[in-house]
Amino acid sequence: MASQLTAADVARLSEIFDIYADTLDTDGIRCMSPAAFAKATSPPVLDTSAFFAVADSEARGMLTKDDFVRFQTMLRTPDAAAKLVFCASDSQPAPLRALVGSDPAAHNYLKDRPKISYAEFAQLIDASRNERMRHAFAAADEQKTGTIRAEQLLEIARKFVPLEPAGPIAQRLALLSESPDSSLIGYPTFLALISLLSDPGKIRRAIDGTKLPKNELEVSQSSLMSSSVPLSALEVGILFTLASGQRAAESTSLESINSTIDACYTALQPVPQFEHKPQPRSNLMEVLLQVYNFAVGAVAGGIGAAVVYPIDLVKTRMQNQRAAVVGEMLYKNSIDCFRKVIRNEGILGLYRGLGPQLVGVAPEKAIKLTVNDFVRARLTNKQTGAITLPSELLAGAMAGASQVVFTNPLEIVKIRLQIQGEMLKETTATAKAVSRSGAITIIKELGLLGLYKGASACLLRDVPFSAIYFTCYSHLKKDVFHEDRRQLGVVDLLLAGAAAGMPAAYLTTPADVIKTRLQVVAKQGETVYTGLMDAARKIYKEEGFKAFFKGGPARIFRSSPQFGATLMCYELIHRMVPFPGETHESPRERSEMQSRELSSQTALFHAGNALRLLHDSGY
Repeated sequence: MASQLTAADVARLSEIFDIYADTLDTDGIRCMSPAAFAKATSPPVLDTSAFFAVADSEARGMLTKDDFVRFQTMLRTPDAAAKLVFCASDSQPAPLRALVGSDPAAHNYLKDRPKISYAEFAQLIDASRNERMRHAFAAADEQKTGTIRAEQLLEIARKFVPLEPAGPIAQRLALLSESPDSSLIGYPTFLALISLLSDPGKIRRAIDGTKLPKNELEVSQSSLMSSSVPLSALEVGILFTLASGQRAAESTSLESINSTIDACYTALQPVPQFEHKPQPRSNLMEVLLQVYNFAVGAVAGGIGAAVVYPIDLVKTRMQNQRAAVVGEMLYKNSIDCFRKVIRNEGILGLYRGLGPQLVGVAPEKAIKLTVNDFVRARLTNKQTGAITLPSELLAGAMAGASQVVFTNPLEIVKIRLQIQGEMLKETTATAKAVSRSGAITIIKELGLLGLYKGASACLLRDVPFSAIYFTCYSHLKKDVFHEDRRQLGVVDLLLAGAAAGMPAAYLTTPADVIKTRLQVVAKQGETVYTGLMDAARKIYKEEGFKAFFKGGPARIFRSSPQFGATLMCYELIHRMVPFPGETHESPRERSEMQSRELSSQTALFHAGNALRLLHDSGY
């Protein structure tokens, strides 16, 4: 039964073809020559011309992309190795007799038949492989005890399965001995080891077939035995011994099992193209990608801002409350402020200034998210996908600095609108009509330079905030929620975003307090600040150190859910509406793709061994 390729499989195979295609057909379409096919085929085999002939079904001497994808599709079928050899030998009994060993019944059956069916051949080739395994073991078992030494096992196993002589699996074969005091390994263990390593992709499929909890990092023998992809009890025991490095281990980490699978993959000598390497984008596509990221960030930022705006209003009013001015203590705490705003200004009072906020927050959050992604992508190691901590902090800091061009004008208008409710409460009814100012009026009053009043404090707040926030967010997803092992859900993304916002918000509260004081119009009798350092000195002198953390809890309650909602929406939109050419595979989807690739490489390994037998027999 053919294995169905996913869209990601096809895209990856297309990339491989594009890397190695080296010729053109008569219509100018890129094709792959036999030499290019040999380079793109992994692992290296004795003679790839036989495989090329199978792929080149129309005998044109070159492969189109469709031919190459079709060949790779065949490699992903369960019986790919037998099918390859059958096609390469053109179903002729003469060369097939070399593959069935010394079985007289098989030789007699093939003797007078011009051709046999594939189903017959597949059965015979499987039996002949088992026969060769038995003969190899018997030849090594000189004492006729049904056991061999670890070094003998390694020598025999390498003829049948992908195994590096100095690799981690080879170094642990001695642990498979019958007892710690013995160096001998029994025949059943030999058969189970060959069966287990004959298709390393089966191990990964078995892991994927277990019903482990999302955050589970350990797997037990019992859970693997209940997988939808069955392994024998002896195979499971061998796997856990090889993975953990301990005899009779009842459980081991998923990481150690994946390392064992990777060791098999390494033994297959995969060529570099099987590592996903996205093709460089054109300048136009790079610009369009940044525009796409900007648009997604704008939508996500607007949603996040609307969700937490009432908390932001309370935070601003608490920070503007001057303890040094008699009669200025309007609010006892954030909850008291929340209640009084509703009582004096109604529910809509909690959303005073939301309009300018939504207009301004779109470019603000968009540029922050876009710059962070852009810089992180350039500082990430292209081979390993890793990024250093200083690089993460730098990317976040640059994102915070870039947003100030939008943040400062937005916040100075928003703050004056939010404080307006307090000021109106103190004016006469006649003055209220004159005093109420809209965003446009405030912008005209301030002018271009006035819109950037307090920008230094804004930078002092936003640069460290973003450096802390994006770094924490990345590490929470990776180290706490394990996004490398599973696809994070809505709650995971929301919690990661909210948790990252807590330290970032609180630690930058002093800069936020100074910024608020600089941007608010001082009322009669209030202290006037001339700059960043002047504000810091006067706040400390008049109100003490605690004043720098006024509104800190409200800032946490505002920033945490806002960034949680913003980053959640940002990632979900990316996932649901990806940019053309971008893939957002879940860890399970990546694992399944790797499993299919590993199986195709294993099929080539086994087919290559069969072709060597034919070659050594003179065919």
